Amino acid sequence: MDERSRHRQFEDQFLRQLRARAQALLRRGIPADQFQLETLPDGIDGVRATLTRLERYDRNLLEQLPGTRAVELRFQRRVFGPFYKTVSRLRAQTLAPIEQLVADVPAEPVGRDAVLDALARYDLLPQRDRPAAAVFASATGFTPEARALVHRGGRPTLILMGGRADGGWDVELPASVKGSTWAKLFELETQDERLKRLLYHLEKHANQLESRGLSVPELAERLGVPREEAEGLVRQACRQDSRLLTVVHEGTIHVCRSPLAEESNAMSLRSWVRKLLRLKPTIGEQVRALTAQRVRLEQQRHEVDQRLTALESEERESVEQGAAAKSDAERKQLAGRLMRVRRDLRRVRAQANVYTQQIDILGTHIHHLTLAEEGKRVELPRAEELTQQAAEAEQMMAELAANADLAAGIEVGAQSPLMAEEEAAIMEEFKQVAAQSASTAAQKAPAPAAGERAPAPPTAEKSKARPEMG
Repeated sequence: MDERSRHRQFEDQFLRQLRARAQALLRRGIPADQFQLETLPDGIDGVRATLTRLERYDRNLLEQLPGTRAVELRFQRRVFGPFYKTVSRLRAQTLAPIEQLVADVPAEPVGRDAVLDALARYDLLPQRDRPAAAVFASATGFTPEARALVHRGGRPTLILMGGRADGGWDVELPASVKGSTWAKLFELETQDERLKRLLYHLEKHANQLESRGLSVPELAERLGVPREEAEGLVRQACRQDSRLLTVVHEGTIHVCRSPLAEESNAMSLRSWVRKLLRLKPTIGEQVRALTAQRVRLEQQRHEVDQRLTALESEERESVEQGAAAKSDAERKQLAGRLMRVRRDLRRVRAQANVYTQQIDILGTHIHHLTLAEEGKRVELPRAEELTQQAAEAEQMMAELAANADLAAGIEVGAQSPLMAEEEAAIMEEFKQVAAQSASTAAQKAPAPAAGERAPAPPTAEKSKARPEMG
């Protein structure tokens, strides 16, 4: 899919989801009983003006570019009988970097000037036709300067919605809208779609997920959602995938993945009973507990590695400064600091080595437990059954081969004697026609011209012996 088609697909998705969201929130999330949708020429007029400035007068190009569609949603409330009162006007359209799309160069986020140009169109409208809010969307997002326009106030209220690479939305709302019921109108992404985005990021960072885990604040930043919502999505993902589990380390929740899935929901009650009776936990419970312990150790080693990196950097800087020092006093100061740094380095490296060995031991134990449990969960045939089935298969193949040979030997032809005679007569007729065609071609061959020697007929190979002398 080229860049223009991607932007047009984003435009269609944005307008479709906004309309569906408005329909779903009527009389429940927003103070309106119905809305009327009207298509406006704002978008296509803006794109046409840009093409005119670029001196590109191609109608086919205009139809290929995004940003040509704009709509107005008039939200109305019933006041009496069949009469309705308009409570709010909302205009929505997508803004695209038209110049870059025309030049077939990578598109960049929409800037402040493009947003101001789109807002300037509303200043020319009569007061009664001006919208209360304007929603602009962009597949490439908006620059920080453009997002700052949202919080400057004034009419109309500005809302910017940028598309994310993972399929989500970056919504910039002013404070007056964020605290009202109208904020739900711009939550175009459903809970299931956000859960899919979370699972996408977990799979994208599978190595970290299976080692030290992913923290909830880190996931919230990747998803572009508040931390509380990210924590709820993590809980939902753990209920959906039994291999996922959460580990709390220093007050922060981390999500990780166990190599062994939990058997079923019924086993949870059984595990609780086993724990109440102080019985030995199952292999799955042991693997999950060891995985949580390994994740905590991985987090501790990650913190030690960061400290180790800082000390190593400080050691290199001290050595370089000592080599460049011009006095013994400065060298002595740097030498004392380098001694302390290297002493701390030895201690931190020893601590990191301890964590590494502990993680290796736990990883080996988890690996062996997982292999043994997975081998038990799959019921395989015994050696006697394998031998019996192999003998039966061999006997069946031998009988099938014998029957195939017998069928090939006793196959009866479907051609009768009269059909054979007719076929022989036709073959003879083919030969006669071919001979007649060759004779006719030889008669039509041109005679040799005067002075030219006719080609000699082929003779036997000349003798290589010399002629005798007479």
